[in-house]
Amino acid sequence: MLSKVRVPLLAVIAMLALVVAATAGCGDSSDGNSATAAAAEPADVEAAQAVVTKAEGPTPFPVEQPLKKKLRPDQKLGFLQCATPFCGLFAQLYGVGTKAMGISPVQAVKAGHSADDIQTALSSIAAKRPSALLLPGLNVSSLGNGLSTFKDAGIPVAAIAVMAGPEVGIDAVSAGPANFQAAGRTLADWAIVEAKGKANIGWYGIPELDFTKVEREAFEVELKKNCPSCEVRSVDIPIATVGSTAPSRIVSDLQAHPDTNVILFPAFETATGLPAALRTAGIDVKIAGTGPTPGNLQDLKTGGFDAAVVQDVGVMVFTQLDEAVRLATGQPLTPNERTLPTPYQLITKEDLPDDVSKGFSIYPDFVERFGKLWSGARATG
Repeated sequence: MLSKVRVPLLAVIAMLALVVAATAGCGDSSDGNSATAAAAEPADVEAAQAVVTKAEGPTPFPVEQPLKKKLRPDQKLGFLQCATPFCGLFAQLYGVGTKAMGISPVQAVKAGHSADDIQTALSSIAAKRPSALLLPGLNVSSLGNGLSTFKDAGIPVAAIAVMAGPEVGIDAVSAGPANFQAAGRTLADWAIVEAKGKANIGWYGIPELDFTKVEREAFEVELKKNCPSCEVRSVDIPIATVGSTAPSRIVSDLQAHPDTNVILFPAFETATGLPAALRTAGIDVKIAGTGPTPGNLQDLKTGGFDAAVVQDVGVMVFTQLDEAVRLATGQPLTPNERTLPTPYQLITKEDLPDDVSKGFSIYPDFVERFGKLWSGARATG
């Protein structure tokens, strides 16, 4: 039964660290961009705590209205499948989703790592004349003018975690900028609370990923608002070092800045392998990040990390499917789809299930929920 299907769910930010790795260059990155503290004004810990408390509960489900029309058997959705394992996970989720909706499987065209490969794949998909295009979280610069053909042909585009919209030919975005802005604010206020208004923060971002810049901007605004005396140091971690030398880079930075008491990751996968490296170096700091992988969740469970902002990848992918079909059949997006972020939640080890090998789902019954919303849809004439 569909409601019993369990799909491995990794959080979207960590997904993007993998997805964009297929398209972003690994050019030089600064390891020491810093922002100094403002004048010593008192922190508003109470305001920060209010944000943290709200984030500890799940945000609303993003689709609230039944689907009335669905695609005919001869109509198909196109999917640009990037060259990372996470796009393979997307393909699995699309398989579950199209089965739940009762439409034909998604037609995937695999792309290589370069921008040229991605644009060639877009051309191949456009030639197949899909009813809509499913786009993963690629950097906008990698798309070139590849979406113009879809716009000219009247083929709608539904994307996940792309930091752009209609101005580049994207009609709907699941987990858009609002998600990353919320994550950035949440991390800022969590740091303020954990450090009791005296945070000295290391922010470890990936410059090749568009969404981490959006998250950092929101983080900095929130930190300045609720703790102008808190200090933050922004450190670039090249995407090519994630999963390899990133932990040693972070340890070296912390050894050079021993007053740091909180470290944050807009893409939590950056911290893969870090707890062991910190233990070896004898460094003790508070740690949180956005988009934990199952490995990150295991470290959270065993005390290597302190908190995580999770986003529900299964819900995100099914929402994208819903949006694509609504657009392809002339139905408007629902109010929630137009205005609400994809579900996110601030969690600690107390929130985790016994088995975290398949990630953390805010709405573990999402397949059943969407199945009910889609059950009355009829194929278009």
